[in-house]
Amino acid sequence: MENKHTDASTVELPQADTTSAQPVNDTPPTPEASLAPPVVNEDPVKQESSAPWGIIFILFLLLIFAFVTAAGGYYFYQQLEDQKSQSAALVQKLQADIAKPNQRIDAIVQQQNQFKANIETALSTAKTEQTQLQERVSILAQRNPNHWRAEEAKYLVRLAGQKLWLEKDPSTATSLLKAADDRIKSMRDTSLMPLRKALAKDIAATASIKTTDITGTVLTLDTLITGLDTLPLNRAETHFSAVEPQDTQVSESLDDWQANLTKSWKALIDDFVVVRKRTTDTAPLLEPDQQWYLVENTRNKLLQAQLALYRQDQVNYRNSVKLARKWIYQYFDLKDPLVSDALATLDALETLKIQTASIDRFDSSNLLNQLVTYGNLMTEEAQ
Repeated sequence: MENKHTDASTVELPQADTTSAQPVNDTPPTPEASLAPPVVNEDPVKQESSAPWGIIFILFLLLIFAFVTAAGGYYFYQQLEDQKSQSAALVQKLQADIAKPNQRIDAIVQQQNQFKANIETALSTAKTEQTQLQERVSILAQRNPNHWRAEEAKYLVRLAGQKLWLEKDPSTATSLLKAADDRIKSMRDTSLMPLRKALAKDIAATASIKTTDITGTVLTLDTLITGLDTLPLNRAETHFSAVEPQDTQVSESLDDWQANLTKSWKALIDDFVVVRKRTTDTAPLLEPDQQWYLVENTRNKLLQAQLALYRQDQVNYRNSVKLARKWIYQYFDLKDPLVSDALATLDALETLKIQTASIDRFDSSNLLNQLVTYGNLMTEEAQ
C-alpha cells in the first residue's frame, strides 16, 4: 500500500514542458532511448477517491480489533479475579481447617503440661512425705524399749476412754488404766512418779462409778414385752351389800293369815324383781379393738424405756416404766399371778438409777503425750 501511495505521489508530480524550454533536436534517437518503456500517466481523480476508503476500512478493522482485544482482556481479567477470589476462599478454608488441629494440639499440649505439673507436684509431695517417714523411722529406731512401753501405755489409756465414754463400761476402762500403769511401772524410772500418780487418780475415779446393768435391764424389758399378750384383762365384778334373809315360811295358824299373806306377797314380788345395792365402783369394760390398742401402747412404752436406757436418759426411762405399770395395774387382772409378777418387775425396774460417767478427761493423758513426744516429762516451768 505504501508503494502504491508513493507511485501515486510520483505520478501527481508535474512534468516540465520540454518542447518549450529546450530546442528541437533533430538528431535521431539512440537505440537505448528507443528501447525505454513509455511513461504511463494514471488518472489523478481515480487515485484520490480510492485512498480514503482504504484508510477508513483499515481504521474500522483496527477499531474492531481493539474492541475485541479489550473485550477479551476484560473477560480474562474477570476470570482472573474469580480465580483470585476462589483461591482466597480456598486459602481461608485451608487455614481454618489447619487452625482446628492446631487448637486441638495446643489444648492437648496444655493438658499434658498441666498433667506434668500435677505429677511433679505429687512426686515432690511424695518425696517430702517419704523423707519425713524415713526421719520418723530413724527416730523410732534410735529409741530404747521404754519409748515403746510409753506408746503402749498411751494406747491403753486412749482405749480406756473409748470404753468409758462410748461403751459406758467403767469396769473395763478401769482394767485398761491398771494395765497402762503396769507399763509405766515396768520402765523403772523414778522421774515418772507424777505420771503414775495421775494414773492412780484416774483409776480411782473410774472405779468409783457404779456399774448399771444396761444389758440385763433391756433383757428384762424384752421378757415383759413378750409376755404382754398372755396377761389377762380384768372383768367387771360387782360387790353387793349383804341382804338380811327374811322369813318367808307360812305358818299353819289361821290367826296369822295377815302375816302369811304378807309373806306370800313378798315372795311373789321377789321372784319377779331383784333389787341389790352396789358398794364399790365398777371399771368399764374395754372393746376388743381398745384392748388391742391398750396392749400395743403398753408395749410401746416399754420399748421407749429400752431406748432411754441406751441413751442414758433417766427421766424418760422412769416415766415410760411408770406409765406402763399404771396401765397394767388399771386394766389387767390383778388376781392373776402373771400380772402380779409383771407389776413386781416394773416396781424393781422403776427404782433403777442410771449412772453416768462424771470424768471428762483423764489427767494422765497430757503427761503420756509429753512422755511419748519428748521422751521425758516436762517440768512446770517448761510447760
